[in-house]
Amino acid sequence: MNTRFVETFIMLAKVRSVREVARQMHTTPGTVSMRIKTLEESLGVRLFEWDFKTLELTVKGARLLSYAEHVVDAAQAFERAAAPQTHTGRLRLGVNETVVLTVLPAFMRIAERVMPGVQIDFSVELTHSLKERLIMRELDLIVHVSGDQTPFIHSEELLEVSQQWIAKPRPISTDTPITQVLRKQLITQMRNTVPYEQVSNMVQEMGSRHGMLAADIRLSGSPSLAAMVSLVKVGLGVGIMPALLVLKELEDGELIQLPFPSTPPTRMSLSHMRNASPIVTDTAELLRKVCRRFCRRQNPDHIRFSGYIE
Repeated sequence: MNTRFVETFIMLAKVRSVREVARQMHTTPGTVSMRIKTLEESLGVRLFEWDFKTLELTVKGARLLSYAEHVVDAAQAFERAAAPQTHTGRLRLGVNETVVLTVLPAFMRIAERVMPGVQIDFSVELTHSLKERLIMRELDLIVHVSGDQTPFIHSEELLEVSQQWIAKPRPISTDTPITQVLRKQLITQMRNTVPYEQVSNMVQEMGSRHGMLAADIRLSGSPSLAAMVSLVKVGLGVGIMPALLVLKELEDGELIQLPFPSTPPTRMSLSHMRNASPIVTDTAELLRKVCRRFCRRQNPDHIRFSGYIE
């Protein structure tokens, strides 16, 4: 039995809103409904009575709620018992914005349970800054865009994140020709970053194949992913961005994904100094496990786990 589905049942029983549960669990309403349906099928019982206005536990669902809470409590105790050792102290984690908007919330929740004695302070920065601060010993562990290796830093592959073409429907649709879309304002991640260069090379090549000049293509880099999402949602441009960030908007029809090629995936790495303490290496192992679990619940065309588990 998937304990994540049981957690979803417990939260939905208390909140009584699929949309709010999806927000708190960093997933989509469709995924919440799927989890409940799967759990009901595996148990052979109906847990909720649904209609357009209300969501109520069935008699059977109400009786099973306390058992579900015991299951989750036992699973959490199991995770704590499986933790490599009890650590105390402070760990300084540096991440980029993509990590903040995807796996970081789940990691922080689980780390609080399995490493309760560790205070994790995190900062959000660009890759070059993260690497500099790691070398200066101002950070202990970083997640960043993959790049050049440094002899005294241990780096390993962790994630691959792809970027898709995202737009506000009307006047653009999934049938809009690529030549028309390329003449729109295009928005992607910040200039002088690997994702920006990937997008820039891709759109210039596509434009060239369709007889367009470089000057015909308007590509802007957004200072943040959150700003880019806001610009695309109000129709000020077509985003070439991780679809993972707008799953809810795509499901609700507020945004659409255009059927054009994705960029090559942006590779993300996990790095720490080679002489790192056990608290750092054990936190890195936990982060790998959380990333793998997170990626298993996502569309592999959006994000993939590329690391290893000891």
